[in-house]
Amino acid sequence: MGTRQLDRQLDLFGARMWKRERRVAAAGALADSLSSLVGERVRLVVHDNRSTMVSFRRVSGLLHYRVHHMFLDAPKDVVHALAAFAGPGQGMAARRRDAGGRIDAYVRQHRARIGEPRPAQLQARGSVHDLQAIFDRLNAEYFEGRVEARIGWGPNRGGRRRRTIKTGVYVQEARLIRIHPALDGREVPELYVAAVVFHEMLHQIVPAVERNGRRIVHGAEFRRRERAYPDHDRAKHWEEENLQLLLSHR
Repeated sequence: MGTRQLDRQLDLFGARMWKRERRVAAAGALADSLSSLVGERVRLVVHDNRSTMVSFRRVSGLLHYRVHHMFLDAPKDVVHALAAFAGPGQGMAARRRDAGGRIDAYVRQHRARIGEPRPAQLQARGSVHDLQAIFDRLNAEYFEGRVEARIGWGPNRGGRRRRTIKTGVYVQEARLIRIHPALDGREVPELYVAAVVFHEMLHQIVPAVERNGRRIVHGAEFRRRERAYPDHDRAKHWEEENLQLLLSHR
């Protein structure tokens, strides 16, 4: 029988995909299978990280495996690949290469089970403008509170003078809005900052669509709703008049 130990990281993803009892039983069965296949004592740690899906090392007579929780219900051929990935003996390099290919294929098939990135640290209150206050006001006035997203200032990278500027970005998978720090200045009116925030919030309400193999981000409905924003024209005019000011931000 393989020795088994479940890392505390197992508790981080809670009951999202497995009942705890099923996780423990599945981890025990996997540890036993690996121990039987490799002919060694196995210590199994189950994790939920987003980078290395499988790793192993031998310490004090134990074969230590770290595997992503997606492998708890892996089919027999993948379990054999996990064993071959760490197993000693003749032809080890070739077996490990073949096993690694099978493991990689399994990971690709189950990529949706890899957790989302940990929330990035965001600073919504700038030296002049408070993005959270702007977001909350717009959400109440124009979106009936339906937009669920975190918002903050993007990093101030400085450097040489730029030719273009992306004033804001909406990351759909993370429900995250970042606003360029060039907008956090006393010379930049709040009506312009709010128009940029409104634009990024609108991406959640009118998401991108695939049409004829093309991804359309700013379709007709998006543009119609953006133009309906009361300060749209004023904000656009201010941008046209002050683009060089934004581009010169350091």
